[in-house]
Amino acid sequence: MAGGNFDRKAGKVRPGTYINIESTRQEPINKSNSGTVIFPLVNHSYGPEKEFIKLSCDAPDAAMEKLGYSIYDDNPGMLLVREAFKRAAEVIVYIPKQGAKASATAGGITGKAKYGGSRGKDLSYSVVANPIAGFDVAVHLKADTVSEYEGLNTIEELIAKDNAWIDFSGTGPLSAVVGTPLTGGADGVATNADFIEYLDSAEGQRWKTMAFPLMPSGEVGDTVPALLETIKSKIQYLREGAGKYRKAVVSGLNADYEGIINVTNSVVLKDGTALTPAQATVWVAGVDARASITKSNTYEKYDGAVDIVGLKSHAEAVSAINAGEFFFSFSEAGDVVVEYDINTLVTFDKPKDRTYRKNRILRVLDNFADDLLLEFPPNKYDNSPTGWDVMEGIGRALLKQYEEAGAIKNVDYENDFLVDRSLSDGDETYFDIGLEPVDSSEKLFNTIKTR
Repeated sequence: MAGGNFDRKAGKVRPGTYINIESTRQEPINKSNSGTVIFPLVNHSYGPEKEFIKLSCDAPDAAMEKLGYSIYDDNPGMLLVREAFKRAAEVIVYIPKQGAKASATAGGITGKAKYGGSRGKDLSYSVVANPIAGFDVAVHLKADTVSEYEGLNTIEELIAKDNAWIDFSGTGPLSAVVGTPLTGGADGVATNADFIEYLDSAEGQRWKTMAFPLMPSGEVGDTVPALLETIKSKIQYLREGAGKYRKAVVSGLNADYEGIINVTNSVVLKDGTALTPAQATVWVAGVDARASITKSNTYEKYDGAVDIVGLKSHAEAVSAINAGEFFFSFSEAGDVVVEYDINTLVTFDKPKDRTYRKNRILRVLDNFADDLLLEFPPNKYDNSPTGWDVMEGIGRALLKQYEEAGAIKNVDYENDFLVDRSLSDGDETYFDIGLEPVDSSEKLFNTIKTR
């Protein structure tokens, strides 16, 4: 945790508690689609290509048949899902590219994995005689039986079951088949074009914060930097062109934009797993999406983290904050925490001042904008003095809700939500709205005076 002395005029860059001890006899002067995260499963070893798979914290394993794994399995993609679910209420994943499907033929039955990828080679099927009549067919995923049918007589009956793991084909009566593993499955490798298609398709989904679990390698020919720039362009378009106030969490892009969070170090989990900054983006996206409009994530504890990968010195931390980086540090209690809940904005020109770098402030502004979209859709109110009065009343009620929640302050109800009656005419209505978001107390300056 940052500390030390402070200069009242200069202030401090890092969040922390700063203390001055001065020798003086003078008397002191008394003075919410919230929670949804989306990200691609890069080179995942099973699943449908270019499909958005929605997972809920109430039933995280509901899509196991599509993902090929339980989220609790030891798998890189499932690790990301687990980290996101530490804070997110809903996780949407997308497989940009599936690979070749594993398959096998035995006993006149051809079985092909429902989806491509190397995980398909862990599937097998068997056919055994039923003691009463017909045959029992079982589908196995490694040692686990994931599907079982009793008393079937023909391959056509098996095909009609539409198994969730294996597509069966063939004709004629069933016969006994010993456990037959599928072979030949291979993982797909996504290209930049696949990721760009993902970004375009994601626009139609409902989510709050996107994570992108890839980071630049620094090697010649690395295409990730171009993808990160594309993500920035997409977020800018959504926020400024489409009226969808969303953010993205990346690693390795000094975007200088309030809609992008740049993670530059990472954590070690209790089981010894050391995450990369790119992997940590999913937790950051989760904690950002779930945070309320009255909460900052500064000093928010990283669930299950015991150490930091790439711990920054004081000088490095100051430099990183000035560069708009989001990183982890240790609290005074020794917990792994978010150092400072900021985004990448570092150029402060009108209309964006320094407050726009704070993610709590941005959550207030984004949520208020979303509420405006809900409260004032086209063709709901008359563009007349009567309609203007109604709209101003609704707007002021919205201001009151935000003020009572502690999200904004110093509200002037007479002037902070007005219809500009000199400009509003025909089918065009103009509003003048004033907001002063409340920030968190994150830099605490204490002066101890000795007597």
